[in-house]
Amino acid sequence: MRRIPWHLPVLLPLLTLAAPVRAQEPEKSEKPTPKAESPAAERGPGRGNRGNRAGARRRGGARRNRQPVTAITAKFVHPVSGPVIENGVVLVRGERILAVGKQGEVRIPESATTRDFPNGHVYPGLIDAETDAFTDPATQRGGLDAGMALADDLQLRHNRDDSLAAAGITVAYVSAPAGQGAIVRPRREGFEVWEGKEKAGLQLRMTSGPRPTHALQRQQQLDGLKKTFDGLDKYEKAKKDYNKALDKYEKDFAEYLAWHEKNKGKKKAGDGKPADKTESAAPAGRPAGRGPRGRRPVPPGDGKNAEPLTAEEQQTELAFETLLEILAEQNAQDPKPAPPGPKGVAQKPSGKADGKDKKKDGPPKRPSYPKPFKEDPKKETLLAVLEGEMPLRVEAHRPDELRAALHMQRKNDVPLLVLEQAYGAGTVAKELAETGATVVLTEVLPNSMPELYDAFDPCTVPQALHAAGVPFAIATGKARSAPLLPLMAATAVGKGLDAKAALRAITLTPAEILGIQKDTGSLARGKFADLIVCDRPLFDSDSRVLFVLGKGRTEFEGN
Repeated sequence: MRRIPWHLPVLLPLLTLAAPVRAQEPEKSEKPTPKAESPAAERGPGRGNRGNRAGARRRGGARRNRQPVTAITAKFVHPVSGPVIENGVVLVRGERILAVGKQGEVRIPESATTRDFPNGHVYPGLIDAETDAFTDPATQRGGLDAGMALADDLQLRHNRDDSLAAAGITVAYVSAPAGQGAIVRPRREGFEVWEGKEKAGLQLRMTSGPRPTHALQRQQQLDGLKKTFDGLDKYEKAKKDYNKALDKYEKDFAEYLAWHEKNKGKKKAGDGKPADKTESAAPAGRPAGRGPRGRRPVPPGDGKNAEPLTAEEQQTELAFETLLEILAEQNAQDPKPAPPGPKGVAQKPSGKADGKDKKKDGPPKRPSYPKPFKEDPKKETLLAVLEGEMPLRVEAHRPDELRAALHMQRKNDVPLLVLEQAYGAGTVAKELAETGATVVLTEVLPNSMPELYDAFDPCTVPQALHAAGVPFAIATGKARSAPLLPLMAATAVGKGLDAKAALRAITLTPAEILGIQKDTGSLARGKFADLIVCDRPLFDSDSRVLFVLGKGRTEFEGN
C-alpha cells in the first residue's frame, strides 16, 4: 500500500479553505497598466542624470551616519613623534585620531563637539610597561607556569589599585613572576584585555630577589634556568614528523576514497561468478538495479505494490551497497590466516610471489591514522618565543643575573628579550646594546631600594641606557604606584635624562616594546584616540590630570 506523506493531511484542509477565497478574487484586468512618468519628467527639463542618481540614493535609504567628531583644543599638544604644537588641536572620530595640527590649519567640522583647554597640555595616553594591576596575591607568588595565560585570571580588586585610568594610564602590561603576561586597557570601571594580546610575553624570573644569598647559590639557580629551552629541538622534530605523517595520511586516504568511488558497482575480476544477463547496465546518473524514475523492480504478481524510492532512500541504499563492496574487498585483500597444520606435514606455498602483480592491480589498502601527538602548552609557548611571536621577559636585578639572561638569549637565539627591574643595567649597558635587548625599569624614585640593594641607584640607569642607545621604558611595577609614573620620569630627568627621552619612556617606547606602536604611543592620524590633558607640563610636581580619553572613550574627567 502506498504511504501517504505526513504533510498531506495538514495541507488538504488549508487548500480547501483557500479555494473560496481564490474564487472571490477579482479577475485580473487585461488592460495594460499605464506607465509612470519617468524621473526625468518629474525633475523637469535641464536636470540631467546626476539628479537621478541622487534621487535613487534618497529612495534607497539615507546615507550611512558618520561617527561624530570631537575636537580637543589646548595651548600645547605634545605628539611625542614630532615637535610640540602650540595652540594645537586633535580631532577624534570614533576610536581613532582623525587629525593633529595647529588651530587654523586643521579644519574643524561645524558639527564637531569641541573640548577647549586654554591652558592645557595634551599628551598621548601613558603606557605602564609593567604592573601587577588586576591580579591577586596568589598569582604574584608564582602560581602559573609557562603554558598558562595570566589574562584568564585577571580580576578587579575593587580598591584604589584599579584606578589606573584616573592616573592617565590608557594601556598597561600586566605581569607575574611566571606565566604569560597580557596587555590591558584600564577603564573607568574595570579593564578590557587588548584583543590579540592576551598572550603578550613569557615571564621568567632569574633572580632570588633582595635577600641574603650566596654567590654559589645564585649560580646554581641561574644554571638551572639556562636549561629552560633544553630538549625543545626533540619536541619540535616530533611535532614536524607528526604533521608530515598527517599530510601523508590525508593524501593516501583521498586516493583510497577516489579508487572506491571510481570502481564502485563493478564486479571484481576473476571471482568466478557469471554476470547476471537479465539485468542491463544502468544509465549514467541512475544506481544499478533501479528502473526508470528510480523505481524498484516490480515484484512477482500484479505489480500494484511497487513503490518509487525517494531520493533519501536511494542515497541510503547506494551508500549501504558501496560499504558492503568495500568490506568484501578488504576481506578478500586481507584473508584470515589458515590454522597451522599438524607437525611434520609440509605446508602448501602461500603463493605470495604469484599474487604480487594481482595485489598491485587490486584496491589500495586503507591507510592507518598516525599516532596522535600530545602537545605540551609550556613547550608550545617556548617555541612561540623562539619564533619571535612573543618576547621573553626576564626579571633580573644584579649584573650577574643580567649577563646570565644575555647568555641564554645568545645560546638559544631568542629574537625578543625584555629585561625587567634591571637595577644593575647601567653596568652592562654596552652588552645590552650589542644584543638588542630592551629594558623595563621600575622603582625610579629616590631611596626606593631595600637595604641589600643600596649599591644600585635606579634613578641614574635611564641616562646610562639612553647614552648607550638601549631602548628602555619606565614603569611602576605596582598598581598602587600608578599616579607616580610621571614623577618617576621626572626623577630621571633630574638625574640627567633628556625630557623628550623621559616622555618617550612612558609613551612611545613602551608601545614599541609591547609591539603596539602602530596603534598607540603617540598622537598621529589613524592611531587609537588615547590621550590625556593636564593643566600644566606633565613633569611639573603639581601637574594634574584633567581629562583622559582611551580609544575615543572618556575614561576620566576631573573637576
